[in-house]
Amino acid sequence: MSDELRDQEDRPADDAAPAGDDVPADGAPPAGDEAPPADPSGPVARPGAGRRLLAAMVTLPWFLAYGITGAWAVTRGAQAYSEGLKDFDVGYTRFVTPTSVMYVGALLLAAFAVLLACALLLLFERRSGAVWLPVLLIAGGLTAGSIWAAVRGDLAPVLWLLFFFGLAFVTVVALVRVVQVTRAGRRARIVRP
Repeated sequence: MSDELRDQEDRPADDAAPAGDDVPADGAPPAGDEAPPADPSGPVARPGAGRRLLAAMVTLPWFLAYGITGAWAVTRGAQAYSEGLKDFDVGYTRFVTPTSVMYVGALLLAAFAVLLACALLLLFERRSGAVWLPVLLIAGGLTAGSIWAAVRGDLAPVLWLLFFFGLAFVTVVALVRVVQVTRAGRRARIVRP
């Protein structure tokens, strides 16, 4: 056996340097321009986190309003339907059928789900077109339906903005995300000569 192997055998296991580390025996960091590797378990600062949080928070009032109003409309319509009412007053000037109230409630709950999905996708920084495209299609359909209902019901544009800005905002955010993903995908396929 050589002298080096005997010295390593005689040395206790605690004093031996782990294999693959370039740490000197005195525990000092390696000399030179190399910095030690970053701790992978530490928090990573991502650019744009504040903007994503702000975009998710913008929809909060509509998120709450759609969820509460949608749940109320579905339960109120179901209650009137179970009582056998043909039409009933839901708190404004016209009497409506229970099924139409349940339908509007279901649409409001769908809007609630779309706003929730958008907020979660923004907060968790999902960049896949496969997850943003359904949000875009559903939000776009609900926004188009709200425009149709506003035109048909003579709703003032200011009131439409008040009631449906959250849906329109989510539609725009989803459209921007889908365009960003597809543009980034095209750039990744282009190979330099």
